[in-house]
Amino acid sequence: MKKYIVRLTKEEQEELKAMSKKGKVAAYKIRHANLLLSVDANGPHRTDAETAEIFGCNLKTLENLRRRFVEEGLEMA
Repeated sequence: MKKYIVRLTKEEQEELKAMSKKGKVAAYKIRHANLLLSVDANGPHRTDAETAEIFGCNLKTLENLRRRFVEEGLEMA
């Protein structure tokens, strides 16, 4: 069972979707937005393994992103 569950509000989902489509922010921010949207328990709720494979990232990266989102909020993630 995961310790850090990502549950995005509608507002957070819209903010992340807009960020990923805008293309005027740093590439890592777009990547993090897409990762969070992918593992959102209120959205597609893909597994970490599926998400890591889709986006070509390390599982540890995804775990750290989940932790930062849950503990520190969207801005820090």
